[in-house]
Amino acid sequence: MTEDQAFWNAFAPDYAAAEQASRLPIAHDVIAWLRSTQLLPAHSAVDLAAGTGRYAVQMMPWVQELTLIDWSSAMLAFAKERMHQQADTKAQFIVADWRKLHKPLNADMLFVSQLPTLKPQDLKMLMNWANQTVVLNFQTAQSDALLEQAASLLGLQLPPVYQADPARMTSFKVWLTAQRIPFQSHSLTYEIEEQTTLSDLLPDLATPIGLKTAASLAKTITGHENTHVQVTDRLTYTYTQLVWHV
Repeated sequence: MTEDQAFWNAFAPDYAAAEQASRLPIAHDVIAWLRSTQLLPAHSAVDLAAGTGRYAVQMMPWVQELTLIDWSSAMLAFAKERMHQQADTKAQFIVADWRKLHKPLNADMLFVSQLPTLKPQDLKMLMNWANQTVVLNFQTAQSDALLEQAASLLGLQLPPVYQADPARMTSFKVWLTAQRIPFQSHSLTYEIEEQTTLSDLLPDLATPIGLKTAASLAKTITGHENTHVQVTDRLTYTYTQLVWHV
């Protein structure tokens, strides 16, 4: 077991809990969009780097044979638990590094979501495994209204959100265009409100903020110098789907 695999095995319970607590219906909506474009139902599909099965659970009713691949056995254990009631679909679970599989994959649809190590040069391999369609799903934007207001007032630049890097999806589009492969792009955007405090948000500025500065900031934003006062924040998330036929 590699160090990265050990990390994800240890992190799996927290990861699964965060997914369960998420208010974003992204998995449901991505699969609904694939159905609306008639890419689902499909006879077979592979969910590459499937994690805890967030998307596979939604996909199962529309696929006869579904293969989940992840290098974390603990993540796939959560996926099995979530999927055990879908008896009509034949599911296979493979614990492996997808770049080191002993035999090539083969399925009508090859689905990949939020795999940060995926590179444009990997797309050719995905196309070799897919009989019909490759589907990518990546978060491409994330904003926090309160955090942005605080950063603006302090003259700070917010650090990038690693899991929401738009350059990743752009690099895939550039590669497909260079290969003269037609593709379809689609986006889903969500806005949610949540209660928080400035004291909870200030660490995300990645810059030490003194007590007086924090109190002044709280006074400007909330009307109270107490940074622990509850305030409503607005979060925006965008996910982009990229689809092409092989």
